[in-house]
Amino acid sequence: MLCVSKKVDYALSALSFLAVHAGRVCSAREIAQTHNLPLPRLMNLLKRLHRKGLVRSVRGVRGGYHVSEGLDKISLYDLITILEVDPAHRVNGEAIAGSGFAPIQALQYRLIGFLKDVSIADLILPGRRIDVPLERVRSTRKPVKQQQTRLEASLQSA
Repeated sequence: MLCVSKKVDYALSALSFLAVHAGRVCSAREIAQTHNLPLPRLMNLLKRLHRKGLVRSVRGVRGGYHVSEGLDKISLYDLITILEVDPAHRVNGEAIAGSGFAPIQALQYRLIGFLKDVSIADLILPGRRIDVPLERVRSTRKPVKQQQTRLEASLQSA
């Protein structure tokens, strides 16, 4: 089973939320609360996605993010590369292979080909999503612990 990192999972969740709410600007806090994501990590991911042009940001009190156009031109491989691969581990723009064994290299080649064929739009845009039967979907996210303020803690102890 192919596993993606939390960064990629969180980024896809945020992009999906922004795609569903395409007509308005959404705050990072709203996305984090809706998808039960840690806000600081989500904010860092949104900044990185903004720098790469996948989302646009709006400054100000009512600021936030909205999804950019052209997500059908960005592959899942591109997203993983944006979020995961350290530029120091690249040669001529390609990630350096981790194993010298031919079967593993063949598998890696096929997986990279598949990831390059799947666009972000195919995963997140309503009406284009690759559907998975509900019985195959399971939530593995644990609730984010909400920190209590000193005031709340003192009120509960009183």
